[in-house]
Amino acid sequence: MTLRKQISNKCIANKDLRVQKTLQAIEQAFFQLLLEKDLAKITVSELCRRAKILRKTFYSYYDSISELLQEKLEVLMHDYLQRIAHFQVPMQIAEINATFYAFVAEQGPVVEKILCETAFQETGNRILKELVRRTWQDAAWFQALSQREQNLLLSFVYSCGAGLYRQWVEDGKEISVQQMGKYATILLNQGIQGIVQGKLKS
Repeated sequence: MTLRKQISNKCIANKDLRVQKTLQAIEQAFFQLLLEKDLAKITVSELCRRAKILRKTFYSYYDSISELLQEKLEVLMHDYLQRIAHFQVPMQIAEINATFYAFVAEQGPVVEKILCETAFQETGNRILKELVRRTWQDAAWFQALSQREQNLLLSFVYSCGAGLYRQWVEDGKEISVQQMGKYATILLNQGIQGIVQGKLKS
């Protein structure tokens, strides 16, 4: 367990409002800076000035800006996966797609920037690929596929799903969240069902 997680657990247990406020200030300042510039240009000193804390306070919780980002992304993935944990793939792909679009819309412009903008391409790709893998990996029929078949399926879902989401953002999200979930379901299901039904082997 990292120092940051130890402090978080202690904070929850003791209801230490000072620690909570400090962590909230760090997060708020970090998200503000992410909207203003690329991650590589954000410094600890600048973040501390924005959060109105000392550098040593920041380093009490995090080793670096990258670690701070990683933790926020892990929390984000955990929250999303919790929401879809009771759905089964591919039978409930419609519910999963609807949940995904509703969830990312709730997160606001920071998450949208990380998932879509070129400056965050490596990070955005990694997050989306990990979400796809964790969504599908526990299905019994998926585990029965060969490793190569699994790789092909995950590649298809990631490429199609990420492409649809990013195009939606690029087009100004003029299509409603609900309608995008339906479009994604229709487009994804056609390819997924072929593999589920064993057509790849025939």
